[in-house]
Amino acid sequence: MTNDQAVGRQCILAEAQQLFFAHGYHGASVREIVQACGLSNAALYYHFGSKEGLLGAVVEAVAEAWLDQLEAAQPAQGDLAARLRMAVDGWQAMIEDPARPMKLLLSVQLDGADTSPEIRTSLQRVYERAREVVAEGIRAAAGELPELNALADQVLGLVQGAALAFHLESDRKRLRARLCGIAHLIETRVFAAGPRSATPLHRNEKE
Repeated sequence: MTNDQAVGRQCILAEAQQLFFAHGYHGASVREIVQACGLSNAALYYHFGSKEGLLGAVVEAVAEAWLDQLEAAQPAQGDLAARLRMAVDGWQAMIEDPARPMKLLLSVQLDGADTSPEIRTSLQRVYERAREVVAEGIRAAAGELPELNALADQVLGLVQGAALAFHLESDRKRLRARLCGIAHLIETRVFAAGPRSATPLHRNEKE
């Protein structure tokens, strides 16, 4: 691949992310995407094979950014309460990120998941990896818990739900309350399984 081809591929990918976000997968046309890059339809098919192939590449790029943020939101030090406060800060920053990987991934899930088995499989891999990240963060903070994967599933679903609600409402205070509620759920489950030394998060969280 020449340098010009590499630049063209990256431009198509970036424009597709923006247009899929703005108009949804079905609302963004191949022509719009390539014209924004000064290219022809053939360039998109050369690099991605099809519009569905392009969506797959978008999912991978967006998921990578989202998982990086999710991992960064799992603090490596501190007691349980401190880790949970930092996790809430990290989740909030991730959801409010101006680059919007979380919002775009939600959009792809809602609008593009039924496009092909390959896309559904890709989204499932992303979800499973995200669950592993959440489970590892809980394990690092609180040790091994009964039904840890089930708890990680619940936390991940609630974080996604909080993100969706925020992107519908744009209410930062309600987002914060939802995220603190998720942290409190983790704290409650940890103490029910055998508490470590920690000060309950909700007593330290500012209103």
